[in-house]
Amino acid sequence: MSTFVRILVAIGLLVVCAATALLGVWSPADAKLWEMRFAAADRAPSADIVFVDIDADSLTAIGTWPWPRSLHAQMLDSLMALGAYEVAFDIDFSARSRPAEDAAFARSLEDAGGYAYLAAFRQRTASGADSWSRPLPEFQAHAKEALVNVDGLKAGLIWSLPGWDASTGLPSIAARFNSDEVLPASLRIDYGINLNRIVSVSAKALLNNAVDPALVEGKQVIIGTSAIELHDLLMAPRFGVLPGAMVQVAAAETLRLGRALIDLGPWPSLVLAALLLLGSTLLPKLKLDRAIGIVLTSSLAVEGLSFGLYALLALQMETAPYHALAASLLIIRLIDERVVRRRELRRQHARLFYLANHDEQTGALSQRAWIDAAERWIGQNRLAGALLIRVEQAENAGASLGFHLADEAIRQFYNRLHAAVLGPVARLESQVFAVGLDVLLTGGELSVLIEGLEQPYAIEGHRIALKVRWGSAAFEHGKSAVLLLQEARTALAMARRKHLGGSAYAADFEIQFQRRRQVDLALRSAIARNELDLAFQLQVETHTRKVVGVEALLRWQSAELGWVSPGEFIPLAEESGSIVQLGNWVAHEACRRAVESGWTGRLSINIAPAQFVASDVVAMVQSALESGFPANRLDVEITEGIVAGGHLSIVETLERLRAIGVSIAIDDFGTGHSSLSYLASLPIDKIKIDQSFVRQMHTARGAEVIKTIAALGKALALSIIVEGVETEGELAILGDLDCDLVQGFLFGKPGPLPTDGAGQTQAA
Repeated sequence: MSTFVRILVAIGLLVVCAATALLGVWSPADAKLWEMRFAAADRAPSADIVFVDIDADSLTAIGTWPWPRSLHAQMLDSLMALGAYEVAFDIDFSARSRPAEDAAFARSLEDAGGYAYLAAFRQRTASGADSWSRPLPEFQAHAKEALVNVDGLKAGLIWSLPGWDASTGLPSIAARFNSDEVLPASLRIDYGINLNRIVSVSAKALLNNAVDPALVEGKQVIIGTSAIELHDLLMAPRFGVLPGAMVQVAAAETLRLGRALIDLGPWPSLVLAALLLLGSTLLPKLKLDRAIGIVLTSSLAVEGLSFGLYALLALQMETAPYHALAASLLIIRLIDERVVRRRELRRQHARLFYLANHDEQTGALSQRAWIDAAERWIGQNRLAGALLIRVEQAENAGASLGFHLADEAIRQFYNRLHAAVLGPVARLESQVFAVGLDVLLTGGELSVLIEGLEQPYAIEGHRIALKVRWGSAAFEHGKSAVLLLQEARTALAMARRKHLGGSAYAADFEIQFQRRRQVDLALRSAIARNELDLAFQLQVETHTRKVVGVEALLRWQSAELGWVSPGEFIPLAEESGSIVQLGNWVAHEACRRAVESGWTGRLSINIAPAQFVASDVVAMVQSALESGFPANRLDVEITEGIVAGGHLSIVETLERLRAIGVSIAIDDFGTGHSSLSYLASLPIDKIKIDQSFVRQMHTARGAEVIKTIAALGKALALSIIVEGVETEGELAILGDLDCDLVQGFLFGKPGPLPTDGAGQTQAA
């Protein structure tokens, strides 16, 4: 290469290096370098700032979020009593809670005497406008605001936060804690300060008065959360994921230690890179080993300079552009060698060919490559079928542990699958793998394969369990590989729809999916077409056979499809979300008919889990009761699965329903997630024993089960209703077992409401 060409290449390299540096291309590399520099510096914090951590253990102890404001008041009072100098909350107090709770917190702020600060922050709305979240006025009357915004996001990491808000002059927590310091507009944080040595106190310990006063006395305190569930987590250099409040601690410590960094940007690095380029173009071409030595030495010298500027003068100098340009010079030197050039070309061709036919992450075949392999097997009469396997829990593992661990689990999953089968294996989607089979697997062989794939995966000290679902299709003469793969996809989709572990393709699957689409489309307009109806199943006193209540059951006679079973359209409505509209119609129509017919007994309506999630159930019930039907005669039936997890929002909804007079019944008791703990703690009034227990009560053990459930309900002052009673013998046994009410075909099929009112009718 001539000197002129070398000069042109050098100029081009410098221009590219400068442009990419200004565009932030080298920011991730610089971030890694700065993590090492910060770790090498490792400064001790001032020990003047304490972090009160609302951690996962504290959340579990309290059991709800947002916490009642009285708890925040209790924490503030405790800190002041322990001698804390100043307390800053990195918690949003812009929304109102219950008046008594807000008043309690306001009193604590007033008692703090102006030494408490509350978080204020600016956020961007969907329209692009600025929106402020600021403490309630009654809180601002007794506590100053502190800005908790962050800025300086680069390479996905937080490097700085604003010292104050330019438009309002509102100071940050760091500024509040260091009022005597000259504060820059953007406070660049020194992560060389070891945040692992910051004194941290659990909120739970503080609330339990279990904190050593020596840890807090005379100190400044920041209260925030590290719990993953509250999503106040940021990525920072050196320390990785940090609570937002800990970033505020880092900024305050930076000011306290006089270590506010000054960012010099890429310019010093670019000047040094230009000097390196000048030397490389003017000096004779060196041998490769000497060139490598000079580049490495210069890179180490630049790193030493950068660390020295940082350690002594708090100056940040980006070095990645210099290293990138130095590396580029070596690459050019290598490319200048013909042998290296040819080898590199061959390697690139091989890599491109590989990526065209394989998944880069796992090494599995691509879909196109799998189809080609399957077609070759068809031509050799070797292909017996296709098996699709879907990994169901990889995304959950990634969200909780980190997606690099989930990716590694998928890699190990593929390796395990590839070792267990003989045919071609492809990765069709991120979580779906296809296997070509030379022999169809028996049920036992498939079970062994699935069991092996679901064994836990050991990754970086974690044991990740993956659940899988499968779909298979058998090859028949005349089928193409594409059609075989499509049939396996259909089988997998059927398994997912029916919540099965797996499914083999059957010819009627397409018909079922077509029927499902037809039912879904017709159901969306069923209310508007006036196709829905209600049938009422009688609820009868066990001993007197008097009708005391009815359960409203939804029926559908479609103009297009005819009679559609509830067992078919109700699950589909729950999946699609149309159950909210249907449930609303049932509640209003059942109450309206009960009032219109003069029904004086109890009325039961069913509310699906999806209604609690996607709608305001209390508002719906209150609207239905506007028909005039009394709330104290309305029963709301829910399945036990909806409350087994103890979701607080569900419990609060049930309590609100009971507050307006409505009774709560657990339907199909014993068939799902039965738990004595929720029977004792949840606001319920009735237990409905599932008909499956009635079918078993001709045996001594079966009868004892119902007797035990009835006795438990009585002990908890709960009414007992038994479903599915069909014979006089079953009724007699249930009467002896002290069950209050029964319902079933013994007293007739569901039909219209009785016209003579409750208690006046005796069931046949």
